[in-house]
Amino acid sequence: MLLALCEHCHLTARERVILKEVLQGKDNQNIASSPQLALGTVQAHVHNILKKTGTTTRQELTQLFWKG
Repeated sequence: MLLALCEHCHLTARERVILKEVLQGKDNQNIASSPQLALGTVQAHVHNILKKTGTTTRQELTQLFWKG
């Protein structure tokens, strides 16, 4: 399901990694510490993911994922 959503929304490889962590319930700070990214970079990726998926919140994004 994750791959289908990523392909449908044209997410980059890094955005796919970030999306997976967002869906696991991690906040930006925890995501930033995992792949050694700057917090601002994670925030930018999350913003882009929300924009590309047409959602405005992490909760909405999670609901979109589980609806399939």
